[in-house]
Amino acid sequence: MSYSRDTTALSEITGQPVRTWSEEWQHECEARTVLAMSKAEREAFFNGSTDEDGKRKERGIIAIRGAAAAEILRTNIQKLQDALAAKK
Repeated sequence: MSYSRDTTALSEITGQPVRTWSEEWQHECEARTVLAMSKAEREAFFNGSTDEDGKRKERGIIAIRGAAAAEILRTNIQKLQDALAAKK
């Protein structure tokens, strides 16, 4: 099997073709994945989770990547939501 970096897909956010090996596509796919989570799962994804004793179980994206990167992801999620709502 052979792979080509020339593969493109249609961005749901912009409506334009985007290379599937690009960072732009990576960010859109991540936004789509997080958007598919429940509100509680999304909260844990961003802020981490704790066990019954209040001890940190898992770190969230804010702790791992930083607040600025988490805000970029939230912005991409909002853009995706807006684009999907406009299609309806």
